[in-house]
Amino acid sequence: MADSSLTLNWPRDSRPVLRSGGRFPMLAHNPGLVYVTPGAVALHLHNYAGKMWLGKRLVRLQPGDFTLTPALMPSHYDLDQAGYHWCVHFEADAAGGATFRLPLHWRPGPHARRISERLQETIHLFRLGTGAGPEARLAQQAAGAALQGLLLWVAVTAGSRRRTVVAAPTRVDTALEEVRRQLDELGREPLDVPALARRVGVSQNHLSRRFRAKHGMTLQRYLLGRRIELARHLLAVTRLPLKAVAIEAGLGNPQYFHRQFRRATGHSPSEERKLSAAQKA
Repeated sequence: MADSSLTLNWPRDSRPVLRSGGRFPMLAHNPGLVYVTPGAVALHLHNYAGKMWLGKRLVRLQPGDFTLTPALMPSHYDLDQAGYHWCVHFEADAAGGATFRLPLHWRPGPHARRISERLQETIHLFRLGTGAGPEARLAQQAAGAALQGLLLWVAVTAGSRRRTVVAAPTRVDTALEEVRRQLDELGREPLDVPALARRVGVSQNHLSRRFRAKHGMTLQRYLLGRRIELARHLLAVTRLPLKAVAIEAGLGNPQYFHRQFRRATGHSPSEERKLSAAQKA
């Protein structure tokens, strides 16, 4: 169900340019922390319940809810318990032309899983596009096209009472999705591949092989990518000291943090913070 009074008009022929994306933690009961994205729209898929203010409008969140926050619109939350959300920040590649209407808050019900899968695939493409070379440029274009497709799908589905049938996942699909979820939630804890394999009921070698085939990288590389992603987010939206950022992101050794961050992004954590501040100015 969508609130028709909360909508965003989006260019129909745009291919969004993604600025950031990932899975980020949310604190419980912290209504004093206000979020603003000056040049980009923020899309969230929430896994928690609570209250969210879009500007001055209150919406009540449930796990699986979809929200859009237009550029320059302040938002803040009041959650009973900490959780996380999937998030992308993006802007249009061109202005003008025909537009379509998107809900700022939508409760997709049985469609929540499909949105989650498509959003995570978009974020995966965005991550592949952070490098240099023709493959990265193709990934950037693919991420924009995937996000535009998702937005169009949301506009059609949120405005309709039709319900689609979602195919049941296989046992391997379920195991791999559970592994990726646990990696995303690992936080500061070290990676224990044997224990992870036991929890999902497969052998360590089988898990490592199938995960790499599905995601194009090892379990260790995937986890490192998520920790770098969280570090970038914390550098952009908080004033935590660099050492505290490293600890929160599970990269506690300062030398290791700086080395891996520079290898992944091409610059140091302090340079990342300066770049983020310059983009907001």
